[in-house]
Amino acid sequence: MADRGNRGNRGGDRGRGSDRGRGGGRGGDRGRGGDRGRGGGDRGGGGDRGGGRGRGGFDRGDYGGGRGRGGYDRGDYGGGRGRGGYDRGGGERGGYRGSFSGFRGDGSRGGGRGRGRGRDVSPGISRAFGYGDAIPTPNAEVAQLETQIVSLQSASLASITSQMAGMSVKGKKRGGGNVGPKPPPPMNDRLPARPAFGSQGRPVVLWANYFKVNVTRDSFFKYTIEVKKKETEQEVRGRELFLVIRETLAKLLEQDKSFVAASEFKSQIITLKKVNLPENPMIIQIPKDEGDDEVLETYRVHFHGPSEINVGSMKKYLTSSADEPVTNEDVAFPRFPEAVDALNTILGHGPRSDFDKTGTIGSHRFFPFGNDKVIEKLTHNWHALSAARGYFQSTRLGTGRILLNVNVTHGVFRLSGSLTDILDNLGLRAAPKTDYQAMKKLRAFGKKIRRSKAIQGLATAGDVFRKGRGIANPPKFDRDWEYAGPKNVQFWQNTDGGGGRYITVFDYFKQNYPLIDMGTDQNPFTYIPAEMVEIQPGQAIKATLTMEETTAMLEFACRSPYSNALSISAASRQALNLDDNELDKFGLSVDKRLLTVQGRILNAPMVSYIANGKRADVAPSKGQWNMRSVKVVKPGKRFERWTWVNLMADHQRRRAVDKSVVLSYGEWLVSMGININKTPMDPFREVADPSNLENVFDWLKKNDVQLFVIILPEKDSTGLYSRIKTLGDCTYGIHTSCVVAQQFAKANPAYFANVGLKINLKAGGTNHKLRDDFGILSDGKAMIVGYDVTHPTNMSQRKSSDTPSLAGFVSSIDRDLAQWPAIAWEQPPRQEMLSDKLLDAFMIRLDTWSKHNGNKYPENIVIYRDGVSESQFSQVLDNELPIIREACRKKYPATQAQPKLTILVAVKRHQTRFYPTSADDMSKSGNTINGTVVDRGVTQARYWDFFMTAHEALQGTARPAHYTVLLDEIFRAKFGAKATDELERLTHELCYLFGRATKAVSICPPAYYADIVCERARQHRPEHYGAGDDTESVSTISGAGGGTAGRQVHANLRDSMYYI
Repeated sequence: MADRGNRGNRGGDRGRGSDRGRGGGRGGDRGRGGDRGRGGGDRGGGGDRGGGRGRGGFDRGDYGGGRGRGGYDRGDYGGGRGRGGYDRGGGERGGYRGSFSGFRGDGSRGGGRGRGRGRDVSPGISRAFGYGDAIPTPNAEVAQLETQIVSLQSASLASITSQMAGMSVKGKKRGGGNVGPKPPPPMNDRLPARPAFGSQGRPVVLWANYFKVNVTRDSFFKYTIEVKKKETEQEVRGRELFLVIRETLAKLLEQDKSFVAASEFKSQIITLKKVNLPENPMIIQIPKDEGDDEVLETYRVHFHGPSEINVGSMKKYLTSSADEPVTNEDVAFPRFPEAVDALNTILGHGPRSDFDKTGTIGSHRFFPFGNDKVIEKLTHNWHALSAARGYFQSTRLGTGRILLNVNVTHGVFRLSGSLTDILDNLGLRAAPKTDYQAMKKLRAFGKKIRRSKAIQGLATAGDVFRKGRGIANPPKFDRDWEYAGPKNVQFWQNTDGGGGRYITVFDYFKQNYPLIDMGTDQNPFTYIPAEMVEIQPGQAIKATLTMEETTAMLEFACRSPYSNALSISAASRQALNLDDNELDKFGLSVDKRLLTVQGRILNAPMVSYIANGKRADVAPSKGQWNMRSVKVVKPGKRFERWTWVNLMADHQRRRAVDKSVVLSYGEWLVSMGININKTPMDPFREVADPSNLENVFDWLKKNDVQLFVIILPEKDSTGLYSRIKTLGDCTYGIHTSCVVAQQFAKANPAYFANVGLKINLKAGGTNHKLRDDFGILSDGKAMIVGYDVTHPTNMSQRKSSDTPSLAGFVSSIDRDLAQWPAIAWEQPPRQEMLSDKLLDAFMIRLDTWSKHNGNKYPENIVIYRDGVSESQFSQVLDNELPIIREACRKKYPATQAQPKLTILVAVKRHQTRFYPTSADDMSKSGNTINGTVVDRGVTQARYWDFFMTAHEALQGTARPAHYTVLLDEIFRAKFGAKATDELERLTHELCYLFGRATKAVSICPPAYYADIVCERARQHRPEHYGAGDDTESVSTISGAGGGTAGRQVHANLRDSMYYI
């Protein structure tokens, strides 16, 4: 892939003027009271794309965000691609992860019909969501309780600190002298207490995608269960496990008509009272094959427990202003995990129970496949895939109340319905061996089908050799047909006289679709004509999508905030059974309306460039600005020797860019203030075949080339980008910049300049800076760090277990926070906590900072840790913090005090969204205004966290970043009650310092850059993270062998922003 540049916050409302869908206003999320005709209602429009880089599955965020046009457009195609799945959110398209949701619909009642249909209503872009009456003010009782909690915690902390300051405890200090007692440990299970709520910015009231949950009962009972087949003791999974648990619950209800239970149909059952088990284990029988009640399979269902779930203590804790002593039930963060899990099980039981009409992904995502389904077919490259819109739900603890977080989400599923219709849509028929194209299509389709539970794949001639050994009279395949139709396969048919004969399937079925292999180990040759097969809906799969499929998904997923809010407020209630009478039996009810919360809109900082040799200040507008008549603040090292090439195969040479365009490019870079020879060296060849790439790099090395510009014929999806970056970054140590011929040939100044911004960063330069220093940045003694870990996703379990996770680490080295050199390394598969390699990385970057700052080490270090879940917060403090402290102890001399640390977790893979309540507080795309911060209403006052939407989402639903403070030794001590404002200001203004953009980004650069470093490390390892069968293994590249763990960035580039 070419370096994407800053395409930025692309997001949602792309539609063509109306949210048509087939069936007019009825499609999709209708919403009562919404507009019904053409152009009205929320009829099956796209969906939140999700941001989700998501990589851990399909959950990335709402597709959206500013495109970075500010003055210079998108730049070369590249950047951090975004990991993970399909809920991408209003983030930067070429950058941060989010989740990507949504699809167009299939013409059924619930959705828009296809490409270009089922999109948002154009008027919805400028429409603020509401229920048709006055906007409710945020709950005053909750606000009062929040204030009480923060005040009490601050007073308690001040009292303890004062008491301990008066004590005299002697101890040895590094470097000599005595020290007093250690300060009190952080409150709230070691997480620091919130110093205060933020006060800066213009107040605004917002909708949040949360419903209040009312719970009248104080306890439940939880049983864990094990299900095994009676005869073999084999564990049971999937649909079979669902059917056994469903039958178990039905049997218990027969025994006791008052029995009330809920299950996630995997391993637990929640009940109102202890169960009078007739036997343990219970013996359960269900039909071995659905629809055939004569043959039964027997299972043992073993109950363990019960354990009592104390919901009453959780409710008391949430509504109390005192910080109750920690009990055995809530020793971890987040508190009361057992009670929260029980509520999730109860609330998820309803949609999960309807297995045939609801698809599920993970524990919290539900997709209706009944009359209200909204799906889109993804049939590119003969993949039998579809995408569906559904809803995420999760119980959350808020101050004074229990909340249900609901969001629109999307997932990838197998196509469902008549198999003949699916084959027709894919253009598939039986194929002779001589028809190469048809064979290729069938092979691709068969690979997908073989993943399902019942269907083994398409019938092939090879089946006889694989399965036919030892079987008398095996089937006969026509030798000229690989994927056979009914005429081409003969089976042995026994006759009444004891003999038999071979007969073709065609004698029974008169169609010529490929046969379907539905064999088992017991009956290996079970071939069924496609006409007789129906694919069940809701079968989720993990799949790496092609570029075309991804584009189709993103277009379908693109929805306005209004449409998503409408879907959540109305359609989700039916899909999630939120008004189900079964919830009443558990003493649960879910409020009918979304919550409102108090937010604030922070002021944007001024940014500075150079004009006529002097500082020139630029005022951002709507999170963006331009570079007209200004130059970069500081050029990097000089690129004296640079060159270029059109890297294209023979059939692509017509797209080659003329040399005159490259010369214009060089002149433009000089005009930006970049330190580069305006005239490039004559290239190895103006047009070179990709197969000669290693030869080109050999020539570059011999000629001491410092920068290599590669012009690609198109956006790369075949692994060429990975080869370029691995050769440049790891093997030869030469900076590379990839551009797309179609864009580059236009010689657009905006495109040239955006690529130029990245080149200046690679050279060590500063593109822009903040006009005003403030807070801990004012004295130039602070170092900012970001790091992230990315894991293999959308792979088979076996491949995933062999694929390393990758860590990316960046840190600032200058007071302008312009340069962020990086380090990447491999981790054991699926390991989120950083290994001991963090010690070396941290020490290296402490030395780098010292080298650029008068041989002193930083006094304050602020760390943005990306992508950690709440359940892993304590692991960061237990595992990673000691390594960081050890790195500091090893590097800091005795004459300099150890640094103060603050650690925040920065997350975009979450499901919280905010919607404007008024058009006066709404962006052009219908989103909250950039700079919006929320730290109350849907947070817990006892902890220090906040949501921030720093960017302008031009389309889609903006996804705020969520920041949680895990450790603070800097802000409270330095700023007292203003600590919250100072930290929010730092985080917000950092978002204006993303060096390759002229816009604010959705998450602060330390986390963003670390994410991009992980993405580049993936590109260096295509054998693990490649683009498929067409990806050439980099292990064949000269000098890159020896395993991927040794594939390190070349010494020439290690202290640079090579990854940008």
